[in-house]
Amino acid sequence: MKTMVLKQVCSPTYLATMKTMASDSPNWDFRWPKNTPNIEDRFPKLRLINHDPVPENAVLAGMAIGLFALMNEKCDYALMDYDIVSCQISIKDSSRQDNFHTDYDADDIVKVLGILDDGWDPRTMGGDFSHDNKTYALNPGTFVVFDPRILHAAEDITTHRKRFAIDYALRRM
Repeated sequence: MKTMVLKQVCSPTYLATMKTMASDSPNWDFRWPKNTPNIEDRFPKLRLINHDPVPENAVLAGMAIGLFALMNEKCDYALMDYDIVSCQISIKDSSRQDNFHTDYDADDIVKVLGILDDGWDPRTMGGDFSHDNKTYALNPGTFVVFDPRILHAAEDITTHRKRFAIDYALRRM
């Protein structure tokens, strides 16, 4: 699938509600990125969907499914033939530099990435998304659909403010 940028997918209030609920969750873990032995090099993730909604995060998982439906509508149902394999929220700030990486080897998987922070300004806070030698501004309400087999990374975040991002792995049915 060709990279797609979906703008103004949902209201800022929807994003802020998800961020607030995620902020209050006791279910964060520090297992990411995998195969990173030093905890200082990891960042927190909150798993919402792992093939099925994660029970302890069921309300946020439901909101993530609703957000996916809005994305699908925004791209004229180009995602209609995809199932959500996983969905999680991550937190990063200026203390963590991202590395260029790939996520999947399978050609039937695409990923979607967006920012949950309705007050995030990538011009002053950083955190844009680099993929296939292009940089995409991750403004609130903008989501990027991309091929995870191609090297990608988050640009450096230039503030101590925590950036909440949501990402999906989708498998073509």
